Amino acid sequence: MDFPKPIDKRPQLALSSKSGLITKIEEREALLKQRADELAELERNLLEQREHLDASRHELEDKSRALIEAELLLKNQRMLHQKQFARLMEQNDLVELRAELEKKEDDFRKKEDFFNQTQQRLSEQLSAREADLKKREAWVSAEHEKATSNHSRRLQAIVFTDVVSYSALMQANESRTIQKVRTDLQRMQTEGAGQGGMLINTMGDGMLMIFPSAIQAVRFSLAMQNTFNRNPDPDALRHRFGIHIADVALLPDGGIAGDGVNIAARLESKAPNGGICLSEIVYFIVKGKLTLPPSEVEEIALKNIAEPVAVYKYSPEVIRSMPDSTVSTPPQAVLTEEERTAVPFPFSAPADAGRPVQS
Repeated sequence: MDFPKPIDKRPQLALSSKSGLITKIEEREALLKQRADELAELERNLLEQREHLDASRHELEDKSRALIEAELLLKNQRMLHQKQFARLMEQNDLVELRAELEKKEDDFRKKEDFFNQTQQRLSEQLSAREADLKKREAWVSAEHEKATSNHSRRLQAIVFTDVVSYSALMQANESRTIQKVRTDLQRMQTEGAGQGGMLINTMGDGMLMIFPSAIQAVRFSLAMQNTFNRNPDPDALRHRFGIHIADVALLPDGGIAGDGVNIAARLESKAPNGGICLSEIVYFIVKGKLTLPPSEVEEIALKNIAEPVAVYKYSPEVIRSMPDSTVSTPPQAVLTEEERTAVPFPFSAPADAGRPVQS
């Protein structure tokens, strides 16, 4: 059975319409091809731009790595510079420390030189002092030898004085020191005579005086030390006083001799600068008569003295705090030369001396 063919409802184009359509199709295909070429060209441009961007990115990455490396290098150089700076600071500190050490070493050398000079000067002063003491001992021994044949002896208070640091003062200014010593000795001689004392001898920077009583000797010493210590002159001399009482030999030439003189000389060397030193016997004699503050007894060994001697020392501060003791009973009269050198107990033979004794 034959079926009928479907009816073609498409419009039937004329030949002219077909050729125009083909032309349009061809134009469209040409346009599409042109656009495809443009797209291909655009794609090529994009690929080239992408490659350029990739190259730029690689270049930027390389530059970034180079910058990072440069930054690390700068950090390393900065750390190196910091270490070098710290090392330089340490070197500067070491230089300053070395300079300070050299300065301290120089100061120490100067102090050592000063110490050596001072030690040498003190040794010279000590040697001069020992030589002076030896001279005094020799003088006392000579006076004692002179007195061996003389029987005139009396109990006298003995005062020895000397100047503090006399050798150093003489080295510093000899003429001025001699003048000041002469002035002080003359003043002590005058004041001592007013207290009943008698000048026996002067020995360079010191003097030896005797007094009829220990009270007069101590009163004189306190008054003189008060006068000397209160002198506002910073260059004024300072003295030491040693006081002892003993039986001494009165020599025809006006000198004295005996162990008591040697003890008094030694006591003077033990006295404080600007102070006095009393023997125990002097202290017990005057402590109820003069307003002496209590003082601790000190036993000292004296050269060429067999037994230790008990002494009492008074510093300038203690002496300054004492009340004035110069106003007291009048001093005893000073012995004349004839009375001082006379035989204490003159011997007169009885009328019948030389006659035979009758049995």
